[in-house]
Amino acid sequence: MNAVLLVDDERDFADILAERLQARGFQVKTAYDGEEALRLAASIELDVAVLDVNLPGIDGLSLLRELKRLKPQAEALMLTGQNDLATAVAGMKLGASDYLVKPVPIERLAEAILRAQDRREERLEGLRMAETAKMAALGHMAEGVAHEINNPVNNMVSLAGWLEDLVADLREELQTLNAAEAQTITLGEMRESARKMREHGQRVKEITAKLLCLCHKAEAPARAAIGAGGSGEAALDLRALLEALVAERRARMAAAGVQLTQDIARELPLMTLPAAGLAGTNLSTALGNILDNALDAMPQGGSLRIGVGVQNREAHIEIVDTGCGILPAHLPRVFEPFFSTKDVGQGTGLGLSVSYGTVKALGGDIDIASQPGAGARVLITLPC
Repeated sequence: MNAVLLVDDERDFADILAERLQARGFQVKTAYDGEEALRLAASIELDVAVLDVNLPGIDGLSLLRELKRLKPQAEALMLTGQNDLATAVAGMKLGASDYLVKPVPIERLAEAILRAQDRREERLEGLRMAETAKMAALGHMAEGVAHEINNPVNNMVSLAGWLEDLVADLREELQTLNAAEAQTITLGEMRESARKMREHGQRVKEITAKLLCLCHKAEAPARAAIGAGGSGEAALDLRALLEALVAERRARMAAAGVQLTQDIARELPLMTLPAAGLAGTNLSTALGNILDNALDAMPQGGSLRIGVGVQNREAHIEIVDTGCGILPAHLPRVFEPFFSTKDVGQGTGLGLSVSYGTVKALGGDIDIASQPGAGARVLITLPC
């Protein structure tokens, strides 16, 4: 059992009360003012503090505030005279769990301390259970990320071994074939292996970039001078950004049989965004994640529509797919870090979380509407 800290400036009263509590099995430490109470609290494992409201120097309420900072899991009871009930109630608003009016019967005080100890144990048990659940979720996330990274890394290792074999074969081929012919055949194979290694390496880089994007909170952009105005802001051509993102995915769309429709307003103004990286890379990643999710939902083909318009000095970006859709129970969680409806190894659950954080950091908003089997509609709103 941890200690009970009894704080009262009436020494005789405090000593007698401590003796009677000790006789009932409590471990009691006694302090006669606030300064001494804080020194004692810092050196012991504290269950419950019993505080007199009227103390010299640091008063009871101020002491309560300091104790809650020093020992946030400790419970507190207030001892008060009949005329100080309002102060005791104020103490409960600061975190005290109960108050007792002097002179307090020892049995009633002992019962109050036991109830406070029980409350503390229940709260600690709740925290332990929450921590266990958090570690379980972290383990599940780590499993998914490990699978996601291992696949391209294994391919890269295999391709590196293949390149070593090709170099060894080249020496033998030079002895039996025309040197130029051997070089042409082997270099072509080596070039293709290098291309695949670069592709898988880029995949690993994208996964780690999402993790870094998620783990670092959006910070206020540095006010670096940009151009003549020195405003620390950059102009972004949203049309050009979307065209580049679509171009990167055209081969994938063609392979899956996805039909693309674009409805982008002709008079689309440049967007003024912070210059510290968000105007380019982060927004590109955010929109790219949403496009990738839409394509993931249509492995057997479908329709993808990208619409962009401007209303009330806001850009509205709408991405609509005809894929498998999202279950109603999953919709409220789609922006949670590491939440994924895909099988382990098929997704990290980071894409939408990163997109959400980026859009919010830019002063915008993002919303998803979906029905199972009826596709999904993502609406991003950004200030122009």
